[in-house]
Amino acid sequence: MWALYNTILHRYPIQTEMATSAALWFSGDVLAQYLERRYGGKKKLEAVHNRAPTRKEHRQKHQKKVIQQQSNDHNEIDWRRVRIQTLYAGAIWAPFGHYWYKWLDKAAYDLAPPSVSKIRFVGTKLVLEMVLLHPIALFAFFTCVGLMGGDSVREVIKQLRNDFFPSLLIEYLMWTPIDTANFLFIPVKHQLLVVNAMCLFESVMLSYIKANGISLPGHGSEHEKLPKKKRE
Repeated sequence: MWALYNTILHRYPIQTEMATSAALWFSGDVLAQYLERRYGGKKKLEAVHNRAPTRKEHRQKHQKKVIQQQSNDHNEIDWRRVRIQTLYAGAIWAPFGHYWYKWLDKAAYDLAPPSVSKIRFVGTKLVLEMVLLHPIALFAFFTCVGLMGGDSVREVIKQLRNDFFPSLLIEYLMWTPIDTANFLFIPVKHQLLVVNAMCLFESVMLSYIKANGISLPGHGSEHEKLPKKKRE
């Protein structure tokens, strides 16, 4: 099976990586939605019911969200959301990742040749990964998935303000040891495969954050910060 995968990867590198990324992110979003239903669905639904529409949010849109949450609370998978996550992973992330890891290896080789110091070579790749890839990829995720999902530009910007830096911190904590091991022991042609395998877990996290946001210690969630509707 592994030999067959390598053969297909060698003949059709981008297409294989696109299919692999799409399959893993598909699974990740389905799993994320399952976890939401099991552990956070009722609480989320309750928050939406108690939320008063803001000046920028019309009552019609508010009711649509309530109906959507009611549907979600009955363990129904939001397949539109799954399709968007899958499309992003296969059509945007995978081609970018393919060329990124090729460029990264060449750039690190020019800056710190492994013949001089392998540790320095890996360290250079790690720094480039943290400084360039993760912020760009995270920005692209929130922006592309948000716009494809029907969010307005203002809503995308609002989520970037609320969730970008906390998500980036989580990414750094998660990916630093993974990237280090990946660069030390895995050939370049398989590095995206390793990343995609770990992206199954990352996609669960990002899918949940995209749908629910992040609530940091000491800060209420976005729903808690919104004023409740006054009774007439």
